[in-house]
Amino acid sequence: MPSAGAEPATPAPPLPHRMLLYVSSVEGGITHCCHYQAEELQARGVDVTMLCGKAYPWQQDQVSYRQLRRFPRIVGKGFTARLRRFLAVLGNHWRLAWHVARERPDVVLLEANTEYFSLLWIWPHLLLRALGVTYIANFHDPVRKVRYGMPRLHGLELALFYRILRGGLIHGEVPAEAWIPRWIALEVVPHGPFPHLASQPVPFDLRERLGIGPDRFVLLSFGLVTDYKNLDLLIEAAARVEGVDLVIAGKVKSSGERTIASYRDAAALHGVADRVHFVEGFIPEAEIPAYFNAADAVALTYQREFVSQSGVLQLAVIWQKQVLASSGPGPLQDAVSRFDLGIFVEPDSVDSATKGLESLRFSPRDRRENFNRYDAETAWSANIDGLARLLNRVR
Repeated sequence: MPSAGAEPATPAPPLPHRMLLYVSSVEGGITHCCHYQAEELQARGVDVTMLCGKAYPWQQDQVSYRQLRRFPRIVGKGFTARLRRFLAVLGNHWRLAWHVARERPDVVLLEANTEYFSLLWIWPHLLLRALGVTYIANFHDPVRKVRYGMPRLHGLELALFYRILRGGLIHGEVPAEAWIPRWIALEVVPHGPFPHLASQPVPFDLRERLGIGPDRFVLLSFGLVTDYKNLDLLIEAAARVEGVDLVIAGKVKSSGERTIASYRDAAALHGVADRVHFVEGFIPEAEIPAYFNAADAVALTYQREFVSQSGVLQLAVIWQKQVLASSGPGPLQDAVSRFDLGIFVEPDSVDSATKGLESLRFSPRDRRENFNRYDAETAWSANIDGLARLLNRVR
């Protein structure tokens, strides 16, 4: 990213005329990423069509780009719901292939690098790629892990998926653990902010709702409740620091993750059941300002294996809340350390998390200028400039 006093950046190459964005997600930060990419592309004269879900949060009358809201949303639990979700994944990718074949866009931009079950949906895309269609993906999670099936099968799925890609957008240097073939051109781009959230009103007083006094220091863990956030270590760290209340808000990521009940047990074990507050379930977007308005700091204490960027960091920046962060080498560590957005600590260490939390609690610093600088240097215009450079290389 450019620094103060640097030479003006070289103008970005021209963008293609027509682009199709594939967005199957209907909640979370990825939907906002794709929305702002589409808005910036449309503002630059690109004819953008977004193929998305019927429950995609941005409605047609709120956006400048064309939407095709085709993908069903499957709700519920149990075997039937899981089977329907699996069939929807296959159907969405086959529907994408049909739209690409029919509309022949210059570029297809995929919401993420997702290879799961590709053995069952990749074949028409391989043909379209051979016929000259340019596929690009947002590499939000460059290190891919086995979630379904056997490791060898997952490796084959990943190899097949990568065969359709000409390039990708990534938020930092390629991690050593990522297996990305050399033929895929990568461009490092910033993860932009979510400015629409900043203008939303605060719907309620979270401290009052949870019974947290005004003199308490509130540490917020927001978003998906997942093992790689080290919430058990975070609870123990909060127990060691006087005057801290920890709020854990979000839904459990999947059935294989630790449950909220297990974290409640951990809080009771450390004697802080009254200082660790849980809000279980998906947090509606209209309620997000209440959580960040109430927080003194935001926890991003990921495990060492996490080497990506965090959408929650963008929320912390909007409300200018200092962060307690950890991860492996990657864009999260780079952003927090380079812009001094809070305290970055050794991952997977309760002692390091405790020291970092003590520093935020008892030695606060004014980081407003740091947040302003980060916000200015990670605009969506910079993200799309990178996309233009990438397309200039691969097309």
